[in-house]
Amino acid sequence: MPSSAAIRVAILGFGTVGEGAYRMLEDNREAITRKVGRPVEVVGIGVRDLTRSRTAPRSLFTNDLPKLVRREDVDVVLELIGGLDPAASLVEQALERGVPVVTANKELIAKQGRELLSLAGRHHVDLHFEAAVGGGIPLVQPLKHQLAGNDVLKLIGILNGTTNTILTRMAVDGAGFDEALREAQELGYAEADPTNDVDGYDAAYKLAILGSIAFGRQVPVDQVYREGIRRVSQVDMHFADVLGYAIKLLAIIEPAHETLFARVHPTLIPRTHPLAGVDGVYNAVWLHGDFVGDLMFSGRGAGSDPTASAVIGDLIGVARDVVAGQSGQPILWGEPIDLLPIADLETSYYVRLNVQDRPKVLGQIALEFGHHDVGLSAMEMRVIDRKRELGEIVFLTHRCRESDFRAGLASVAALDAIVEVCSDFRVEA
Repeated sequence: MPSSAAIRVAILGFGTVGEGAYRMLEDNREAITRKVGRPVEVVGIGVRDLTRSRTAPRSLFTNDLPKLVRREDVDVVLELIGGLDPAASLVEQALERGVPVVTANKELIAKQGRELLSLAGRHHVDLHFEAAVGGGIPLVQPLKHQLAGNDVLKLIGILNGTTNTILTRMAVDGAGFDEALREAQELGYAEADPTNDVDGYDAAYKLAILGSIAFGRQVPVDQVYREGIRRVSQVDMHFADVLGYAIKLLAIIEPAHETLFARVHPTLIPRTHPLAGVDGVYNAVWLHGDFVGDLMFSGRGAGSDPTASAVIGDLIGVARDVVAGQSGQPILWGEPIDLLPIADLETSYYVRLNVQDRPKVLGQIALEFGHHDVGLSAMEMRVIDRKRELGEIVFLTHRCRESDFRAGLASVAALDAIVEVCSDFRVEA
């Protein structure tokens, strides 16, 4: 390739991220050329629908994506389609041809990252995916390089901006879940079908990727314990605040018993923890390493501009390798690791009950939990209906085993004085 020749890029997908990446390449063309050492030029854009109006020249667009990937004049492929089909086969085709790939596809990397990294290694090409986790926040590269010498002792992330926006609205403004979700949809933060976000799938994909890098073994996403935020109520937000906590959808991974716990669920986290103050569309990752100690990365975790920033950052790195004539050196993930079941987890718990407001109820609850080695550490109570003699009790437990807590809660729920077990959540110290 002549020393003045442009680095030629094919973009697969022209949704929010694809359009943002194209716009960044156009708007920052001179700066990117200086950083790469050559111009970076988009030579083709693959889309499904050619009839839609686009913000790029129509001559660039094609709906034959496999043909675009096979073009001899393509030096780098940006896969920005999302999902597995047809993204997986297109990425495989590019890597097999020796064409480096940049992707923002969290589901693809979470589910097939090990195989694709191995394929990239065999063909000596780059496969970069910084934008798959945390939007514009640099997370993948620090874990792969600057922090690689550390043993990661714990990683906790707020990895989904949609759920964080909903929970912030509930906590700050007193909105209910349905109201906060509807507003997030109206503002474009949540999809019409919000399942991927509010049920924790998105955060689980991202945690599997971060865990695979941090621990050097593929974290099977289907083994990541997952709960969404649909059960969180404004009442729980109130009691959490009274007790000194915030409720966040946290993605947590940590070593234990020569394997790992990996889990995504609503969690009470102390107001004093740095993650408790991460609100709205912001994402953050807090990490504790054996040598580096505590670190936190935070920033806008989603949207066109932050994600495009990460995509183009990866593209610049790949383009520099192309200019230098260097081969890619993917950091491979080892064999999949079997994760520990949630029943083996040891942590503290929050539980809210509606009860008959009468003597000895507190003692009965404490006794049933005690039979299962669950101790109570804090309590709040209020009368909710004097005529019907109904009360509401909130407990925090001491640290205990999940299986013991579940058995104790089942015993408590069977008491005559218990009207309803309203909610229960894990607590992060």
